Amino acid sequence: MKGVLDFMLKVCLIGCGRVAKSHVASVKEIPKYIKIVAVVDTNIANAQAFQKEYGVDCAYSSFEEALAKTDFDAVDICLPNFLHKEMVIKCAAAKKHILVEKPMANTVEECSEMIEAAEKAKVILMIGQSRRFYNAVIESRNMKQQGAIGELVSISANLYGYLANAPTPWWNEAKKAGGLMIPIWGSHIIDYCLWMFEELPQRVYCESYSINPQWEGEDEVTILIGFSRNRFATIRMSWNTKLKETAWNGEGKMLSSADILYERYIQGTKGTLYLNDETVLTHNGSPVKLDKQELSNFALQYMEFANAIKEKRQPIANGKEIINVILIQQAALKSAETHQVVMIKPLNKLNSDV
Repeated sequence: MKGVLDFMLKVCLIGCGRVAKSHVASVKEIPKYIKIVAVVDTNIANAQAFQKEYGVDCAYSSFEEALAKTDFDAVDICLPNFLHKEMVIKCAAAKKHILVEKPMANTVEECSEMIEAAEKAKVILMIGQSRRFYNAVIESRNMKQQGAIGELVSISANLYGYLANAPTPWWNEAKKAGGLMIPIWGSHIIDYCLWMFEELPQRVYCESYSINPQWEGEDEVTILIGFSRNRFATIRMSWNTKLKETAWNGEGKMLSSADILYERYIQGTKGTLYLNDETVLTHNGSPVKLDKQELSNFALQYMEFANAIKEKRQPIANGKEIINVILIQQAALKSAETHQVVMIKPLNKLNSDV
């Protein structure tokens, strides 16, 4: 574990929905370092049920009430995408450090406002790109940087599953979700591609389609991302691929099983890496030996957040870095609408940390 803390970070968790369960469960792995001291949900019954299930001290129906009645250092925002900007600005004004679930927001403009608010308040803003914190994922990047596959040429990502109904109602509305598959699943894959190429791409082309009438957003997606020197990434995603007769219920982690297939091929000039889920890595077909992952990815994410606060530095997946994920996400949605290639323009100094 990097940087064992000499203090306990007290956190107020905002939003007691599906993803919040993974966040709060991970804290039980690191009780000496992180404590959820309060939970907030506009539906107080949800907050109280969450409080009882996970043994949290306090439950409130508003951030303002939690702020007035409980002492905490930071917030963990697990709200729907369209509520991120408003809550981040509110928490920054209260001088609380901020961990906010991915995707950062629905638009680049919203992200810019969030970054500005955090900088003005001099608080940490970290985005929950939790899938960076798997040993296999970290090792794939280390091997690329060490030249194990030569120069990175392409990444091909496939993510297939069958989801008949949304596990949470706001996914059904494209305006609230910011689309559907591109922000909800694609944000992880786009982040991985930018993290591996270590540069902003030059262009994006996307085709998408909605088959399932349950939701307004895209459930069939292909994205082509063009980087410098004719290098590229392709992303293929589907929520209509039946790998078995029954549908995935949307619960648990997005890992391959009889319900879901998730894989990436990372091609270099001198070799190939293959990631299956976030847990299996091969190099030119041979398994890469990995240390046993003692802590979950969410627990490691929390530790990075706390260490960044302690060390007064930008965390991995900070706001200035992850705004670029939203830039590409937004470009993909625009391309799908217009059937045109979208050229990417740098966001001035905001994306200097890619």
